[in-house]
Amino acid sequence: MNPMLQYDVARLQAFQNNHAVCQSIQVSEVDELTILKFEPVKYFNYAMGRIHTNEVLDWVQDYYRQTGVTQHQFLIDAEDLQSRSILDHSDKYQRHTKIALMKLDPAAPHLHFEQKDLGLHRVTHETIRQFAWLYLEAFEAENRHAESVEDNFEKKLEIPGLEFYFVKEQEQPVGVTGIFQRETFQILSVGAILPAFRNRGFHKAALSQRMDRCKQTAPGIPIFSWAYHGSVSHQNMIKTGMELAQEVLVYRHAQ
Repeated sequence: MNPMLQYDVARLQAFQNNHAVCQSIQVSEVDELTILKFEPVKYFNYAMGRIHTNEVLDWVQDYYRQTGVTQHQFLIDAEDLQSRSILDHSDKYQRHTKIALMKLDPAAPHLHFEQKDLGLHRVTHETIRQFAWLYLEAFEAENRHAESVEDNFEKKLEIPGLEFYFVKEQEQPVGVTGIFQRETFQILSVGAILPAFRNRGFHKAALSQRMDRCKQTAPGIPIFSWAYHGSVSHQNMIKTGMELAQEVLVYRHAQ
């Protein structure tokens, strides 16, 4: 399973322990597709994998319609020509954007972007609620579910291998970040700087520091991260030494 997908599935499985939203969440498998659903949060309403027939396309569309989701997406490997062709010839979906899945091999070096007085501070159960709202502010998230966000972040903190960090300049929080570690991969899972502190090199420095931690704690395991193609985050990943592992095309349902 793609590292991006594994991370999102792990998050949804954690959210299912929150009784306030568990009925709104579902992870399903159809043929070679994994279908995610979390009704109030648009990001999680997507299907990822391979599409073999138009009938599967119709099934997914009907599934989301019947569960009350007004918009969903397909995430498709750019080299999967069959799935691309089916979506490109459909009048129900439009190519929306492209995601770059980046990788740093265990033996590959990475650049260190030093930033004076900048450090990563581990999030605890006592500080997770503060982190949750800082996360939404840093990502400028309009699509949020205010009734469950704090509880959901508390559930995420219980996921094995997942750690969150405040990015702080001295004692001032300037952003949020995280690491997700599994036996076969590591993910730089979160990375965002508050609007007032951008363009000061904090994002690259936080990338460097997380890579250091990953190499220290699990030196033989590859490191992944992802961002929209051409974004500042994508460019910073390239600058720190990560290389492209996969391009993922995003097709959005045309309402």
